[in-house]
Amino acid sequence: MKEEIKIAIFGLSLNVLDAIKQKIRSMYDDSLQVSWANIADPHLDILLVNDMFFSSPTIQNLVGVKKVPYLRQVNKNEKSGQIEGDKLYLPFSPSDEIRKWFKDRYLHVPVSEKTVNIVNQISKKADLTKVVPELFNERNGNVQVFDSKGNIALVNIRTQQVWIDPLRKVQGTDVSLNFTYATMQMAQSVSTFQGIELRSWVWNLLWYSDDVNIPINSSDCYKLLDWPQPNHQNERQMVFKIAACFELGASVSQVAQKTGYSKEQVAKFVSIGILTNALKKIALEDAKLLTEEKQSSGILRGFFGKLRKKLGL
Repeated sequence: MKEEIKIAIFGLSLNVLDAIKQKIRSMYDDSLQVSWANIADPHLDILLVNDMFFSSPTIQNLVGVKKVPYLRQVNKNEKSGQIEGDKLYLPFSPSDEIRKWFKDRYLHVPVSEKTVNIVNQISKKADLTKVVPELFNERNGNVQVFDSKGNIALVNIRTQQVWIDPLRKVQGTDVSLNFTYATMQMAQSVSTFQGIELRSWVWNLLWYSDDVNIPINSSDCYKLLDWPQPNHQNERQMVFKIAACFELGASVSQVAQKTGYSKEQVAKFVSIGILTNALKKIALEDAKLLTEEKQSSGILRGFFGKLRKKLGL
């Protein structure tokens, strides 16, 4: 069985991409299978990245935390085919220097050993409190969202639109959720199609996921700013009941007691609401859920009291 090496190329135009793939294949003999991978692949062996995208959080995570060997692709005709440090100058040509670079970093390192290391590294939890808010930060423009299972969607943050990857079969995500900047070609490929609304999509992505709870004090009070729209009909009764309570302003404990749902379920709703800016924290005196209940209860008691008086009871 051939040994496999997985290579990801990110941020280059299609014509440059195809040319580089052909030249890389020509550098290996038939004993090694070269496979082209997505940057989200946990078994990634090589990363070639457009220098313009090198500082993005996702790329820095790959090269800094996961220690994936990489080359930054720089357009500079007068240095074509040369390697200086971590930079490979385009146009790409399979010179002896480049062959040596690939050989030194891959052919003497068994892929199986590298795979174990990368899987261990990718299992570290990402900080969703930093990743999710960035999906609403307009300065990020077009981004590609992914996790350890692969690509999820393309997002235009400025227009608040999302185009889900048609190959994505998993509806939720996990703490490996991350993003990278999308290329102009990626953005143009979906520009003629209507995307779905960003906040609603993120809310559902997190709702159907595990391990998205953030530390919350059950006595803290929150008020609803934006009603969620669950994708599945059977979820709507629970979600809308919880949302209706928070529309008045309430704590996790109060909502759990009022609705009969567990504190864990209510806390997950709050976590997602905070991450998507659908909830805001308020003071206890501004929480009206119990106040409304007391007022309603008082009106009913007054009504039945008058009725008993009229009936002489």
